[in-house]
Amino acid sequence: MQPSRNMLASILAPVDFSSDSARGLRLAAEIARRHSARLTVLHVDGLPAYSSELPPFAADHAWGEYLLEHDRALEVRLSAFVEPLEFDGEVALVVTRGDAASAIVARAKQEACDLLVIAPRGSGYGQQFLLGSVSAQVATDAVCPILVARSRAGATTLGGGFADPLVAISDAELGARALKLTLELSRARTRVELLHVLESCEIAVGPPLPGSFRDAVAKSRHEVEARLERLAEPARASGFATAVRVETGDPSFSILCRAETNANGLVVVARKAQASGAALATPAYRMIKHAPVPVLVVPAPPHTHA
Repeated sequence: MQPSRNMLASILAPVDFSSDSARGLRLAAEIARRHSARLTVLHVDGLPAYSSELPPFAADHAWGEYLLEHDRALEVRLSAFVEPLEFDGEVALVVTRGDAASAIVARAKQEACDLLVIAPRGSGYGQQFLLGSVSAQVATDAVCPILVARSRAGATTLGGGFADPLVAISDAELGARALKLTLELSRARTRVELLHVLESCEIAVGPPLPGSFRDAVAKSRHEVEARLERLAEPARASGFATAVRVETGDPSFSILCRAETNANGLVVVARKAQASGAALATPAYRMIKHAPVPVLVVPAPPHTHA
């Protein structure tokens, strides 16, 4: 699993001109610099979306002229917003309109982005519990990996890569995919922790039944630890320090507890394909809402129906 230097060739950074989105943009630009990636900075305006009728409408109606002037003003503002980055790589500035989450997901798909970097607005619990937040919806719907730029104590962290990432592993194939991208975004030779949380459905008891539940848990734990060690081998071969950990209980609670009590610079979760409306029950959604550090959500490939 030697990291490929062209794995991140196209990065999308949505902004809304807030200080939070400026933090996300700085993070996206730093990653783009490290990987010589193309950076697309997107602003989604909340006014009604364009239609094929706008050009003729604009010629004769004040509303159409207003929209054109409004867009020109947004383009100027977006250019000024990006200027402090002093980003000398390839960059594109895009203004569109409509529903923010839908427009961001559509743009990421259109450009075949390798990573989408977005910052949630606000950090208070009242804002965290707004279930319709754009960052959570994007992380639920996007087909590319999403980095939600939360930060411990308000600090942006990268400076050569994230330190001490925590990678939650629920599936071997998805885990390998998530780990590969994690190594791309991490500091060289940092410590990478792989965590799997055993749920009751994973603990095999018997035959014969009822058997010893404690022994069943120990056996399942040993088997999972062995799988995690095998998964970590390529990371160790690439010079990263690794640790594996297996816990029992609720995955979301266990991951959050680890992130709260350790100095992890990044939490990584895979997102399996799911039925519509099931997002609120997933660890990925809960990490986006409540983790104290940046969260990387790695979705299953489009052809995978895990």
